[in-house]
Amino acid sequence: MADLRQDEKSAQKKESAGEKTAEQTRRTQAGEEVAQASTDLLQQNLELLQNSCRVGVEVATAMMGRSTDQLGRTFGLTGDEAQRATERSARNAGAIMYSASAVAKGMNGASREYFEFVRQQIDRSMDRMNELWRCRTPHDLAAVQTDSVRDAIRSAMETSRRIADMSLKVADDAGNHIAQSVERMQRAS
Repeated sequence: MADLRQDEKSAQKKESAGEKTAEQTRRTQAGEEVAQASTDLLQQNLELLQNSCRVGVEVATAMMGRSTDQLGRTFGLTGDEAQRATERSARNAGAIMYSASAVAKGMNGASREYFEFVRQQIDRSMDRMNELWRCRTPHDLAAVQTDSVRDAIRSAMETSRRIADMSLKVADDAGNHIAQSVERMQRAS
């Protein structure tokens, strides 16, 4: 009779562990879906921002051209001087647009890195949960937990490094583009 009760308790524990694992799996899948939806939404927002900046630059360039013409006539500037001022304004607006686009791409890359980090952490957490279920001693439990913390810190540091590298590349690219634009303006003057 005691063996029968122990078998029932053992079966209940196994069933409970199975239910917990299934629930964790559902949560992981839901987390991945949320991360993917967030990534998609961020991508759409970045594309919208890029398009808005591009249209804004085009409108600003057109308005600067007209304003420069009117200002040139007001101050008696010749057609060539007004034309150079308009071209300079257009180059400045283009450099600004390029920089905004580069920053948006950098943000997109950083967000992809972050969401990949989150997805990996969810996967690793599920693996660690299974390892925790197999622990039989406090020493096993401590080893699994410290492994988990070590891996999370290592992964966070690697992700941070990749995001920092992307940020540096974006800043260098935008800075070089602006420097080239300044050089072209100085040569044209």
